[in-house]
Amino acid sequence: GPPGTGKTTLARLLAHTAGAEFVTLSAVLAGVKDIRAAVDQARTLREAYGRLTILFVDEVHRFNKAQQDAFLPHIEDGTILFVGATTENPSFELNNALLSRARTYVLKRLEDPDLLGLIEHALTDEGRGLGARHPHLEDDLRQRLAQAADGDARRLLNLLEIAADLAEPDEQGREVIPETVINEVIVGGVR
Repeated sequence: GPPGTGKTTLARLLAHTAGAEFVTLSAVLAGVKDIRAAVDQARTLREAYGRLTILFVDEVHRFNKAQQDAFLPHIEDGTILFVGATTENPSFELNNALLSRARTYVLKRLEDPDLLGLIEHALTDEGRGLGARHPHLEDDLRQRLAQAADGDARRLLNLLEIAADLAEPDEQGREVIPETVINEVIVGGVR
């Protein structure tokens, strides 16, 4: 799926729901040595505690054929539950041996109604969002932010947080995010 559509979040939810250890690798930075270390950790957890490990590999398409093959015996023997994420088409970027042991899910870019819901949640959530600051953002400016995010929730939240940081409190103590600030964060190319 495209960036910011929840690939990592879904993998974390899977691990949490399954009560599994969540181990992550980035194919941009990792090599076979890192794969072996993650598999050793998974094997230790399975043998000592009977605990499943979900090995999440971000940008899995960056691994070459030999690196992808390194997962196969550990997937087959149950040492790891492999979850790979890619922004590319896995049918073209992953080798057939790995693909034959996987199920593919395609995530689509987020639509504006989804992004508008995310804005509402971020503006009102006092624990993990901006709600404790009581920000205010007009509906038409929310729509502009959603469109500027282009289906990417991560980009949207970054733009919203920057806009909230630039907002000034009004007489009631609310952080009113004006159009000038929205224009600045969108046009400024902050991504």
